[in-house]
Amino acid sequence: MESWYLLFCKSKQEQRAKINLQNQGFEVFIPEHQIERIAKGRRTIRISPLFPNYIFIKLCTKNCNFSAVKNTRGISGFVTYGQQFQLVSEQLIAQLKSMNDMCEITSALPKAGDVVYLNTESFKNVQAIYQEPDGDMRSILLINLLNKQISVSVENKEISL
Repeated sequence: MESWYLLFCKSKQEQRAKINLQNQGFEVFIPEHQIERIAKGRRTIRISPLFPNYIFIKLCTKNCNFSAVKNTRGISGFVTYGQQFQLVSEQLIAQLKSMNDMCEITSALPKAGDVVYLNTESFKNVQAIYQEPDGDMRSILLINLLNKQISVSVENKEISL
């Protein structure tokens, strides 16, 4: 009989553990989601685990070598409940897989109308209103100067929420 178990991974080694477990012939699942961020001033979309440091693995409960799984590179060990390894229901895995398929991009970026602050030398801590992206590296902001709103294009790395 096969059941899903929950494994705890070493920090930021989920993909390494997944590859090593798949090379051993195990069925592994990591729920993931996409996040839009600004990295080095550029808009990027990154795929990251929904549950950092955790992996689901399907194992045969009767004749599986649990120590081989536990000693795989990137794995810290099984998540336990008392002395028993934590079992995960097939229904929960199915729900997570269906959510993984229809996953939308989560944005950590400001939206139109959000209040942001500028971190440039000439506009230190000046409040502005975010309008829209201006390519990958810049954004358009509205700044109130001398009681007049001015539209300015600024590098993304010079904006903070």
